[in-house]
Amino acid sequence: MVVNYFSKEYPKLASDLNKVKRLMKKSVIIKNQDVKDAILNIFNAGGKMLRPAYLLLFSEFSLLEDKQKVALAAAIEMLHNATLIHDDIVDDADTRRGATTISKLYGADVAVYAGDYLFVSAFKTLSQQDFELSNLTDQTNSVERLLGGELGQMSKRFDLTQSIDDYVKNISGKTAELFALACSIPLMIDGHKKLAQRAFKIGREIGLAFQIMDDYLDYSSDSVTLGKPVLEDVKQGVYSAPVLFAFQADPEKVTADLKDKNFEAFYDFILSSGSLEKTKKLAKLHTDAALTMIAKLPRGETREKIADITSELLERKI
Repeated sequence: MVVNYFSKEYPKLASDLNKVKRLMKKSVIIKNQDVKDAILNIFNAGGKMLRPAYLLLFSEFSLLEDKQKVALAAAIEMLHNATLIHDDIVDDADTRRGATTISKLYGADVAVYAGDYLFVSAFKTLSQQDFELSNLTDQTNSVERLLGGELGQMSKRFDLTQSIDDYVKNISGKTAELFALACSIPLMIDGHKKLAQRAFKIGREIGLAFQIMDDYLDYSSDSVTLGKPVLEDVKQGVYSAPVLFAFQADPEKVTADLKDKNFEAFYDFILSSGSLEKTKKLAKLHTDAALTMIAKLPRGETREKIADITSELLERKI
């Protein structure tokens, strides 16, 4: 796992991520025990913590204090977890990270409140730091674009006519926006606007590559390895890159298999049609774009860490 990769290769980063997790747990001050338990449940379920990891790394190019870096990282991860909770409610998902979703454990009502509370906690955590608020205003649109990606994906459910460009546009908001925000916000707060703009573009490419690889792994991994049921997204009408590439290869077969809910035959066609190879190539395209820009960051150990972790994500198995 990527988390274990951090622990082995980057002990300082792993230690800082533990501080982030402790602050997240400390921020959960709510009387409703069910909501509190639900939030702590998702915190304890694991996760790669990539967004806070990138934030901590990019913050090394700033003069922010350690406590400020940790607070920013905690806020980003809480925002991420809030979106996961709401995603699982909308998708009626049973599992997340190999564990039962909190909407299934506690009910949709508790899950909604838990997600809402995490949004509040994220911004409350930011407000407790001595940040120059004017430097945050350029980043406030990120949350709106994140929602726009979710709504765009929803509007394309069960739509096989959507293009790869449509898919990339939606995941650009749904996933890449938060990566871009994580990479750029410490630099924006510290007043490094030009470097922040570059970091934002890097984060966006990393986020795109990460999501495309996630969608690749939906079909190249079994449900035990991946931690969620194979083909669950396609059953919900969420058609990712492998599905769209398969449709390009044989529209009639894919349409018929999905219409008849012949998911086994559809899965076999995904594996045999070259769709996964095209998906991996698309992920590599965005990874390479990120690495090209990373090479222009200030020289030093931090830049090398960012490049190494970004390269590693393309070859991950989970």
